[in-house]
Amino acid sequence: MDAKAPPIQVLSSYEGNLSEKKINLVSMSALFGRLGKDVAETVKFKAPKPGWKVRAINIFAWDGFNGTVQSIPRERIIALEIRDKDLNLLYRFADSQLPFSNYLFNATEAYPLTIELPSVPVSDEFYVSFYDRGAVAVAGEVLNNTSNNSFFFNAVADELIPAELPQGQNETSPVNWIMSVSGA
Repeated sequence: MDAKAPPIQVLSSYEGNLSEKKINLVSMSALFGRLGKDVAETVKFKAPKPGWKVRAINIFAWDGFNGTVQSIPRERIIALEIRDKDLNLLYRFADSQLPFSNYLFNATEAYPLTIELPSVPVSDEFYVSFYDRGAVAVAGEVLNNTSNNSFFFNAVADELIPAELPQGQNETSPVNWIMSVSGA
């Protein structure tokens, strides 16, 4: 008798329809310059049950491709990490962005960048950190209040910082990174 595979569950960092949200596309390199390579767009998720296994990550992003030859992206390295609630590293992935790019899928707008993973077991709260390293700009929903689940992760200092984008002199706007995690 074959055991039936558990159904795939999707956990999202956002609610509702993306087309109705105010979205900014943000690259850590554009925001922080050279220091941006060590800063990740990070989202806190809660596992539906102990030992839940992450199998894929979707990050809504854009690599600048607009359908022209001039906008074909050059190769850069992206990275992704999964960390437990205490920020201990559970899994790390790094690769060229090209296999995941808008260009590959002929998408000229923000598009779900999907990274499939080996099953990574998580329990309780966990964090997904994506290092765009200037290869893509990640979508963030502009909020009125600081998000409880979206952060910048400073890899040098191992610290989470609330995700707030500069909006002029001495003003910031909180954002919620648009990500989802699937698993069973």
